[in-house]
Amino acid sequence: MTHADRFLGRAGVYASARPTYPAALGQWLAGQGLLSGRVADVGAGTGLFTRLLLAQGSGSAFAVDAVEPNPEMRAQLETALEAEVAGGRLRVHAGTSEATSLASASVSLITAAQAAHWFDPPPTVREFRRVLRPDGQVLLVWNDWRGVDPGLDGAGFNAAYRSVVTRFSQEDGELISRVPERELPRLMPGGFEVQAFDNPVSLSRERLRALAGSVSYLPSPDDSGFAAVGRQLDAAFDAHASDGHVTLTYRTHAYLGRL
Repeated sequence: MTHADRFLGRAGVYASARPTYPAALGQWLAGQGLLSGRVADVGAGTGLFTRLLLAQGSGSAFAVDAVEPNPEMRAQLETALEAEVAGGRLRVHAGTSEATSLASASVSLITAAQAAHWFDPPPTVREFRRVLRPDGQVLLVWNDWRGVDPGLDGAGFNAAYRSVVTRFSQEDGELISRVPERELPRLMPGGFEVQAFDNPVSLSRERLRALAGSVSYLPSPDDSGFAAVGRQLDAAFDAHASDGHVTLTYRTHAYLGRL
């Protein structure tokens, strides 16, 4: 099974339940002058980060190439951002970090949000060097609830959610953080800077279930094993909900670097 195949059957819940990205991140990128040229959003999924790029990008040279290997997620992205495709600010491609299908020296910024932990560094860096223009940069972003201290103010539900997903996780090892910190120097060998943004997410019972169904390390919503996950999530929700919602506290980690 390829990494893209792990998300087959999950595109709908992914689009409806995954957290978006803080406006402050987009404003920071725009303030750095990074959203005035062509951007490649690699592993774009259903377009959650693509939306932020399109909202903050400006200028006649700005456009986004969204690259995604999963056909179901590409379809979600194209449907949600149909107007941007029609207007020419967005092009959607079937491709991977190792073979984007983009022209050489065609983009000034490559982004990958919630995706680079699936990338194989050597062939990815070769491909990124090929498609980047001189002095182009790479931005890797993760929304991560796993690395947030459960004792932090506002993060009370994180421990309950961690308990449920750890019980049912199909990954080996403890769920500590999604950010592959050891791989970052290999993905950005020219060095990088780090920014972090608060990103708390309010979840209804239905969105919480959909969120769990969207992650690759839990049973999919169509799997018979998901019913048990749902029951445990409902119990956690009932113990922590206020006004029909719980808050899962994320931190958005952004790594801006060079190759």
